[in-house]
Amino acid sequence: MQPAIHSLRTLSDLFKEVGGHFRLFDMGCRMSKLGVKDFHDFEACQKPYTLPWLKHAWVGIVLWHSEQQAAAPTIWFLKFPLDEQGYLIQAARDEFLNQLLEAIGTNMADRQESSAMADKMQHSSLAFTPDQERMAAFNAQVRALLKQPVSSYYEPVRSYILATEYSKGWQELGLQGFADLVQRLPDNDSLSKVVAASVLGLPVPVMASLAVQCENVVLPYEVSQVFIARGQASADSAEQVACLRAVSGAPNAQERQVWLLQMLHAGQAVSVELLAVVASKCQADLRDAAVLEAFMDACAVEQSVFNGLVGELMFQPGLRQSILALVRSPQRSKRLATAFGLFLQA
Repeated sequence: MQPAIHSLRTLSDLFKEVGGHFRLFDMGCRMSKLGVKDFHDFEACQKPYTLPWLKHAWVGIVLWHSEQQAAAPTIWFLKFPLDEQGYLIQAARDEFLNQLLEAIGTNMADRQESSAMADKMQHSSLAFTPDQERMAAFNAQVRALLKQPVSSYYEPVRSYILATEYSKGWQELGLQGFADLVQRLPDNDSLSKVVAASVLGLPVPVMASLAVQCENVVLPYEVSQVFIARGQASADSAEQVACLRAVSGAPNAQERQVWLLQMLHAGQAVSVELLAVVASKCQADLRDAAVLEAFMDACAVEQSVFNGLVGELMFQPGLRQSILALVRSPQRSKRLATAFGLFLQA
């Protein structure tokens, strides 16, 4: 039976009509699973997007059919524009959906044909290409989701991490291998223990490649603790930033926030890179009043940095009111008050 094309008003409707399976991922500040109901409510403008970045919702979509599990799935990467409150600007989604339905037409029920036509829609104005780090994480998740074999890059990375000599050979390790390894950490205690034992001794480039992938999973506590320890022991800003990215979504929030406050109170020494990571990866920590105040005060050292990062956070659910309460507080610093005043004039 052909789906009633005229009745399809959202992508959520389309996914249900074509049958098979689909999964959604947020591809914005980090890669994480996106709930089907959350996306449906977002499309219906019943709620703002939970994790906006740069005034868009960045979404990865995977569609596949059970009997075609070994075949390549249909994949879209779409960025949906948001209004000032984080709600979907529906006209952009409607245009994409109309173009898609025109391409598929009455062949929507033909799985092979609809998949081939849907791939052509990647040229839409909503389409984007994730960076290599995010794409590697996405590929690792999709392989696991479809129960496909791990990539050929996994074993060299695993062998390197298991080794006791780290000085040679790291230049040959592939980014995809780090993503494949990290994707297994939450459900593999023995692998987590090995990684935790290795983090302190890994060469900085290897540790950084590992850390960037760790931000995309709920990192086991013991692994995140070691990343925090390495970051606290380092005087190198780039190494600190990498370690912070690794633990930005980890469960040990109290330890992370103590470390964050130490770095943010460094005054003029706080790097723009660190502030950018806090704004994009540590938004949950910014809901803590002390962390938010330290972050905004550090941003206020340079007006352009303040305008860019605080301006972005003003659109984050739950942060706008906290920011406004802080800048209205009589206890705010003079520097912060001045920076926010200039921000409002920009």
